[in-house]
Amino acid sequence: MSRVVVTGASGKIGSALLRELAEHGYEARAVDVARSPLTDAFPYRRADLRELWQAVEVLRGADAVVHLAAVGVPEPEVEQRALAEQLVFATNVVSTYNVFTAAAMVGAKRVVWASSETTMGTPFERTRISYVPLDEVHPPLPNNTYALSKAIGEELGRQVGRWTGVTIVGLRLSVVMDAPDYAGLPEHWADPERGRWNLWSYVDLRDVVRACRLALEARVERSDVCIVAAADTTMDRPTRELLAAAMPGLEPPDDLPQHGSLLSSARASRVLGYVPAHSWRSGRG
Repeated sequence: MSRVVVTGASGKIGSALLRELAEHGYEARAVDVARSPLTDAFPYRRADLRELWQAVEVLRGADAVVHLAAVGVPEPEVEQRALAEQLVFATNVVSTYNVFTAAAMVGAKRVVWASSETTMGTPFERTRISYVPLDEVHPPLPNNTYALSKAIGEELGRQVGRWTGVTIVGLRLSVVMDAPDYAGLPEHWADPERGRWNLWSYVDLRDVVRACRLALEARVERSDVCIVAAADTTMDRPTRELLAAAMPGLEPPDDLPQHGSLLSSARASRVLGYVPAHSWRSGRG
């Protein structure tokens, strides 16, 4: 799979992934609605992926696609909230369907795409989960239209993959952080409630781009979904202590490490060979 198209290539993950792919011998092409100086070294095509024909045009000749393009959760202060939510939902669902379908139309064999930890029930102060660490077996509990669009994307992956034979691998990414983000973590330590919304989870940017590459290379024969998270939390206090205060009665397993994550990347390890290699605790990134 030497020729890989990256959608959403001008974003934080996309621009880092282009470099990761180039360093490992891939011919990477950038697709986004706007160009970034971070992508100047790579062939670039502008596309509105809400249009199937545009998705087909920019994917022609690709062996595989990493689909990162999406619209995020609207800001809290946005006016006409319902309209903003509808735009998020419609854009993400339609563009994801189009990329999956276009990949099959042009003969690409694999799609790797960015799903989200939000499919599992964030913010967790509104959701009663059954156990921790959370894994892919736990029922999806999307609580907003962004999360719902990602949950539907996972079902699209299963069904379009079944129809077409394209292998579609969804990565449920936690909050993606790098060194500048780590510098701000101490501000959160005094108030664990600030991180309760996603069980104090995160994932290092370097691990994300490596997970994307591994998902391109892994011996996967059918569509799948894997959680991709760090091995630890963003907090300075033990995970068991955090959980007891925030969700009394929910007991972690006995072998959970002192600062162990409450999102399990075990499936990503088995299926993709992904093991988180980076932590803010290692010299803050």
